[in-house]
Amino acid sequence: MPFVIHDSTPNDLLYDPVIDGHQMRRGLVSRNKLLYPEPIFAPPSEIILIPRHEWDARIDEQEERQSSLEHIFNKATNLPVKFLHQNGHGYCWAYSTGNAVMMLRTLNNQPYVRLNPHAVAAVIKKGRDEGGWCGLSAKFLKDVGIPTEAFWKVHSRDIGQDTPGMRANAALHKVTEDWVDLSQPIYEQNMAEELIASCLLQNTPCSLDYDEWGHSVCGCRWVRIEKGSYGPRILNSWLGWGDNGFGDIQRSWTVDSAVALRVTGASPV
Repeated sequence: MPFVIHDSTPNDLLYDPVIDGHQMRRGLVSRNKLLYPEPIFAPPSEIILIPRHEWDARIDEQEERQSSLEHIFNKATNLPVKFLHQNGHGYCWAYSTGNAVMMLRTLNNQPYVRLNPHAVAAVIKKGRDEGGWCGLSAKFLKDVGIPTEAFWKVHSRDIGQDTPGMRANAALHKVTEDWVDLSQPIYEQNMAEELIASCLLQNTPCSLDYDEWGHSVCGCRWVRIEKGSYGPRILNSWLGWGDNGFGDIQRSWTVDSAVALRVTGASPV
């Protein structure tokens, strides 16, 4: 059975849990609208909305064909841990976008390479272990890119690794199309769920910031949790959590910020 986060889920499974003796971390900091105004990313006006009455059929079709991002990603490699995990640093806001790029590459039949979101967060924060929001890392991925683990040591915050060689490798994995801001205020708040559902049902990965959780995660699939109840299946960046990193959100949380990566968005290199 899938791991489901609902209103009665114990806090010790959600807020900086200790898993296999390791302390997990979150790190979400709300978007500063003065520093990062709305027009940074593309508006969601081009997203094809899937009406609620079609959700069940779409969900059933993805399951029957094994065609969701989750299915495709899980088939990509035999590695026991396919996703990127943040270890003990508050860099969830870089891992939510890093995992989205990994999923998009898999969808586009690009080679499986392990990207390193620690490089993104460490460069942005100058080596400090500080929080951020998903759009902050998304902008970096579009402007600079993200290196592989071969060009930045796993879970390292040493900015001495910010070399021309690292930058050249990061540029190979740039997001070449824009991120789409699903939480722009020009759209009604109740549209956020429909936008997220529509993206995930069309295999467009989304980075989702949950203020109440203080955590940013990668949305990879829209699921029917029970009859009449739907939510995102997320890929967390905590090793040993949930169903091999996956979990369904049925809790009454609101998404503070969300960005979606366009289907044609990652470098083929």
